Amino acid sequence: MKRNRTATAGVAVFLTFIGSAALGQERRQDNTRFDDHARQTTTDWYNQHKDHPPAGFRDRDRLSPDQESRVREGAVLDPELRRQVHNPPADLRRRLPPPPPGHRYVTFGFHVGLIDRGYNVKDVIHVHDR
Repeated sequence: MKRNRTATAGVAVFLTFIGSAALGQERRQDNTRFDDHARQTTTDWYNQHKDHPPAGFRDRDRLSPDQESRVREGAVLDPELRRQVHNPPADLRRRLPPPPPGHRYVTFGFHVGLIDRGYNVKDVIHVHDR
């Protein structure tokens, strides 16, 4: 009887561990996307700074229609777009959750992007200024 309880407890611990690991992996995958709060935070931040916009949000930073078509989740930023990438302002970065390991936030052409080391776009926020 005692052996059955020990085995049952062992199985329960194992299943709990597997479930926790799966949930942790799911969370890691989810944080490569902006949530609604991050999108709203970015919009609010832009609205507060649009009169004196930093790099990435100035009129001269606008992307052409062709460039715009290349800014989407799953795309890799080509060399032309990489030259237009800026680090986000510190006050915006502080308002967003930390990016996942191996990722960073960038600004370019009225967008805030989450990219990995290979310039793969994981998600992008299109900031509408007009």
